[in-house]
Formats: sequence, structure tokens, C-alpha cells
Amino acid sequence: MSEYIGEDTKAVLFDFDDTLVGTIKPKWAQHKHVARQFYDKEITDEQLAEHWGKPLPALVCALYETDDADRALANNYSCHEDFPKELFEATIPTLYHLRTTGRLMLLGVVTATTRFSFEHDITLLGIPRVLLDYTQTVDDTPHYKPDPRVFDPTLAWLDDLHIRPDEVTYVGDGLLDMNAAVGAGFNFVGVETGLTTAKQFAAAGAVSVPGIANLVTTV
Repeated sequence: MSEYIGEDTKAVLFDFDDTLVGTIKPKWAQHKHVARQFYDKEITDEQLAEHWGKPLPALVCALYETDDADRALANNYSCHEDFPKELFEATIPTLYHLRTTGRLMLLGVVTATTRFSFEHDITLLGIPRVLLDYTQTVDDTPHYKPDPRVFDPTLAWLDDLHIRPDEVTYVGDGLLDMNAAVGAGFNFVGVETGLTTAKQFAAAGAVSVPGIANLVTTV
């Protein structure tokens, strides 16, 4: 199919934030707003970069310096509609392209955000649910990247479909994604739409592309 998605690939799984949708710009602004309004704190870009990639409950606790994850999430959700994520132009065309290759190609999302946020985002951004055969959020597992066990529910789903890990490609924007995916036995392709650069992916031994449009021959 392409040099990144092999002919033997039966499923392509994606990270969500900064892979299928742009998150850094709007959500960094949201976190700064919440920290200022509810916690009288000023958050820097350096602090955000340090904790970026953590599951949302852990992220808000670290950024707002609180142990009350439920309250931190509630404060965050209270203004989430004011800071919407941005749909990458290539996301829906790429998913459609993968779906219509003429052979079995299951698509899914495994994300560290909450189910609430994920469902809100795909509805708001108009990502057709019919394009996603599987979705997993932080609510579905006690583990998180880079721990490969984050994919335990995914592996169970794949096993039911008789799909081996080496027949799966996971696409993500960070080294946490890479380490978890490789540890689970998946193939991995990095996208340079987050904080991790092509040089950093290469230094870690990962193949990367500028964005998901580059995963396929044509979009």
C-alpha cells in the first residue's frame, strides 16, 4: 500500500491528540486558563511540555498541583468548549483512504484522554464514527504509555479477530507512543505533528513522517 503501511497490515491504530487532531495550541491555552482561574497559578510552556503525553487525569493534577483529580477534571471540562481541538485537514481523507483500500483494514484509536473528551471531540470535529472500528481511552485501562500494558484491551480485541500484533501499525506523535507500541509487538510510525521531531524519532530508531497524509500513497 505504501512504504509505511505494509500489504500484510490488517489494522492501523492511531493516537488521537496531535496525531489526528491538533491539541497543543488550544489545550495549552486551556490549561493556562484553568490554572489561573481556579488555582491562581501561572503555567509555563516548559511545564506543559514536561508533562505532555500523560493521561489527562494525571496531567491536570501535575499541572494544577492538586491531588483531587475529579475536581481538576471538572474545572478543566467547565471551559473545554472555549478551547476546541483542531481537526487536521488530512485526517478524514486519510482514514477514508485506508478504509477503502479494497482489503481488510481495521482502524482504531488508542488515546490517553478520557472517554468524555474523546467523544466530545470526534462529535464536534465531525470525524465519522463509521471509520473507527475500535476506540480505547484512559478510562479503559489502569496503564498508560510508555507501558505496553496500555494495549492489553486492544490486544484482546485483536486476538478475538485473529490479528497478530505484527500485523498492526500504531501511529503516534511521541516516543511514549513508540515505546508502548513496540513493547506490545506493533509496528510503529511516528508523526511529526506533536513535540517530537524527525531527528528525535530517528535517534530513537523510529520511522516518522511529517503528518498522517504521508502514511498513504495518495490522499
